[in-house]
Amino acid sequence: MRSINIEAEDNISIKEFEDGSSIQVRVIVSPEEKSEYEKGKKVKVISEGNEMKGKIVSDPILIERKREDGKLTLSLIVEKD
Repeated sequence: MRSINIEAEDNISIKEFEDGSSIQVRVIVSPEEKSEYEKGKKVKVISEGNEMKGKIVSDPILIERKREDGKLTLSLIVEKD
């Protein structure tokens, strides 16, 4: 199960997720890890040391492919599991 970190400054998304709403997040992954972030996969949503379980409910959207470090930026929609 992969992790998704949400910055403490994004307290609106954290609160919405805790309340059961879906949230949109971006993750930076290696090309090899991309398959771990497909629709239906379970993830851990982590913020300020709190860990919640979630599920990806959208197909990943590739935001940035040509990062200098070779990684990919994906946009996902995650709901509380």
